[in-house]
Amino acid sequence: MAKSKTKKTLRRLKYIEVEGIDKSYLDACLLVNLDLEQLCDAFEDERQLLAKTNLNVLKLKKRVTKQELIREVSPHISSNYSLYNFFANINYKVLQMLEEQFTDLHSLSLEEKADYLYELVQEEEMRYSTYINWLRFHEQLHPRILEVFQQYGEKFEEETGMQLPPSFNVKREEKKEEKEDALYKELTNIIHLLTNVRDQAKRESFKEQYEEKQKEVEQLRKQLSVVTDQLDSKEKQLAKQMKEAAKLTKKLEEEQQKVIQKQKEAGQLGQEVGKLRGQVEELTKKNKALQQEVESKSKQMSKLTKEIEERSENRWKLEKAKIQQTYEERVAQLEETIQQLQSQLEKSLQEFEQERTRYENELDILRRKVDIYEQMMNDRQNEKHQESDTAALISQKEEDSKSDEWFDSLFGDLPVNEPEKI
Repeated sequence: MAKSKTKKTLRRLKYIEVEGIDKSYLDACLLVNLDLEQLCDAFEDERQLLAKTNLNVLKLKKRVTKQELIREVSPHISSNYSLYNFFANINYKVLQMLEEQFTDLHSLSLEEKADYLYELVQEEEMRYSTYINWLRFHEQLHPRILEVFQQYGEKFEEETGMQLPPSFNVKREEKKEEKEDALYKELTNIIHLLTNVRDQAKRESFKEQYEEKQKEVEQLRKQLSVVTDQLDSKEKQLAKQMKEAAKLTKKLEEEQQKVIQKQKEAGQLGQEVGKLRGQVEELTKKNKALQQEVESKSKQMSKLTKEIEERSENRWKLEKAKIQQTYEERVAQLEETIQQLQSQLEKSLQEFEQERTRYENELDILRRKVDIYEQMMNDRQNEKHQESDTAALISQKEEDSKSDEWFDSLFGDLPVNEPEKI
């Protein structure tokens, strides 16, 4: 798609199918509301899609017609979502502005809205293709689409170059006054005739005549492009001026006959096309007024979008600040809990160290008492070897009692296990 369009954020719209109607016909209605320049700009970067058709970038820029472009690309829109979403968004915004324009719609039910808009189509105040797009966006109204194709199928075929199937039962009537597309076809035929003159002059080696006709053809193509773009964008106004268009069409038919009879006088067509410019100037002024209105609506949409984005951003900032505050409070609570646990741990370690020191001191005292007791026992044994056996027996009791008293004085506060009974 065109670079300027892909950068914009588009609402993602679901691809909508309608039972009993080929998707290419529905997608063609999305394209027919745009002018040729907009369509070429949208498709010039879609090389993969163009490869499936008989078109290429060079042909888009120079020789393609709106009917040929729509006829070639419509069958492939459904397989390229980004393109579909782009065209669907354009038509969706047009439909939104349309509903805003007709204030009576707000108080009607969906079925009543459909009837009201169809009356606008019949009064030629609304395009049939716009009405089909509106019905497509409302699934419960899909059965009405076939009726619109039956009533306006011939016009659809003229604008898109596509052929509706016989099952549609399109109402075809003989029209004395041709629409602007008929005028376009006539001009296209004249271009083909002039092209044939160019080819014939080239084959006959009439170099001067060929160059003159070639310039005339290029001039006519430019004039034709201007007239076509203006006619496509002002169908509503042209419909109210069909009587004048019919007179111009008759003049064009007379000039066409003159061109067929006298190919060398084909340059006169440029003068006749120039006469049409006066008729188109009024349409151009009205077109500018409509464009200004569209730009005003677009600015309103941009302003509303900006306000919504600012509100969303402010709300996110508040949520973020609230989350940050909650997080900081939680961190502070955890830090306080950790400090309390560390304090308790240090206190427990200090108490444990005091208990360990006390037990080590008590153990030291016991070891000293045991050493003293062992020394005394050794001394007693030495004394016993020196004394006689009799004296030892007599004094044994006395020594034992003394020893017991002395032992009690040293170890009386310790628990003593009773000797085992054998």
